[in-house]
Amino acid sequence: MEPETNQRVRLTKKLLKDALITLMQEKHISEISVRALCELAGINRSTFYSHYSDPNALLHSIEQEVMSNLKKHLEKQPSEDKRGISSKVMVQILEYAKANASVFKVLLSENCDFDVQKDVLKLSRIVSFKFNPRYSKQTQEYLTLYGTTGAISILHKWLQDGMIEQPEEISELLLRVLFAGYSSFE
Repeated sequence: MEPETNQRVRLTKKLLKDALITLMQEKHISEISVRALCELAGINRSTFYSHYSDPNALLHSIEQEVMSNLKKHLEKQPSEDKRGISSKVMVQILEYAKANASVFKVLLSENCDFDVQKDVLKLSRIVSFKFNPRYSKQTQEYLTLYGTTGAISILHKWLQDGMIEQPEEISELLLRVLFAGYSSFE
């Protein structure tokens, strides 16, 4: 493919991505038509169909891009860290979320399919919480789910409130709650 063609494809995909994010701020993904997407993006429907089969396929590609970028940040995590995730890596993830706030707000909103949110929760398998081995595997899974859903809820609230605190502050809060618990705030 020629560089000019690649640039046009990237621009088209960005226009469609931006249009979907805009529409999902008001509507559930199931209520968004290809026509509405194309009108907002300023492209024709045949161009849309040359890249995606439907709005869900576009959403899935956005999700895959976000998950890939999050995994890249998590791969920087030193394996010897006892807590499972370092402050530095958490700050990088929060900075990425802040830079892509509109995407994260949509992915974490009620306008997104629950399957997408479940995929975000699967990141807990990458973030290896290191529990005392005396706890059963089931208990460790419960604790991981509790920590992950709590962290995602804090992230969502932070994004919705306009990201007033710096990523470093939210990282400290998250890690403190995850690894020291509520009692560390008494």
